[in-house]
Amino acid sequence: MECLPLRKITLSLLGLGAASLCVYVAESVSPAGEHIRPPVAVSAAATAAASRVALSADTPVATAAATAGVAGGAHAAGPAAASAVAGPAEPAQPAETAPAPATGAAVEPLRAIPALTQLPELPNGCEAVAATMLLNWAGLPISKEDVAAALPKGELPYTNEDGAVVGGNPRDVFVGDPFDVGYGIYHAPIAALMKQWLPGQIEDMTGIAFASLLELPAKGRPVMVWATEHMDMPYLDLEWEDSDGELVEWYQPEHALLLVGSDDEYAYLNDPMTGRQEAYGLDDFDRAWEAMGSQAITARQAKL
Repeated sequence: MECLPLRKITLSLLGLGAASLCVYVAESVSPAGEHIRPPVAVSAAATAAASRVALSADTPVATAAATAGVAGGAHAAGPAAASAVAGPAEPAQPAETAPAPATGAAVEPLRAIPALTQLPELPNGCEAVAATMLLNWAGLPISKEDVAAALPKGELPYTNEDGAVVGGNPRDVFVGDPFDVGYGIYHAPIAALMKQWLPGQIEDMTGIAFASLLELPAKGRPVMVWATEHMDMPYLDLEWEDSDGELVEWYQPEHALLLVGSDDEYAYLNDPMTGRQEAYGLDDFDRAWEAMGSQAITARQAKL
């Protein structure tokens, strides 16, 4: 039986922004699903902040109220935005299923890397699946479930007795559970885990220029990247503090994929959500990838 993707809908109660209700509904329109995120009970401040956010060139987020700051002087732990957005962002063009890899020197051999799906076992495990594809290519025969189980885990955001929203930090841990309900994890802890398994073969390329990123597959090196589902422009979904008091800003719809090639128009990525190799417009991919912090991890195959 085919599993229908789920879409999260946030309802503001009484129109006051003081409370929110998250529900999940089956959606049969899009062939590609979306991550299953937890319905978190958040404070009024967190809900209001999440509802008035726009991306800025100077900071990860800029609220409509310019004076709105971080309580207690906490530092933000969110992906850096690449460019300012005036008004609602235009939706990215729908992805095109990549054509079957052709033969010949003009086509990168990486296009033949099998695309793995995160569904149904890992509804929130796109990072684990993208990492698995990279590790398998580099010579480590490991399953997506084993990678997901090995990720460091942290608590889902919750409201504590003092009324503060607290939880794990994706810079350090997977927030939640990739097998069930969760948010995700960023590049540093995944790169550290990969380096334990494949010493000397893993390189964290986070911060690399976009043009240099595209050169890596052309040189025979696939790249795990953080972008968004469908290459939509990310938006601030929720804020919370980690155990050190650092502000965590979670952007939706965060997604990890494996970059395997590009041409003058498209980037070709193995997409864990669709289980296929997809062709995304270069401009759309560039915007989404840079807005999510230009995160990238690559590998080298072991020398025989």
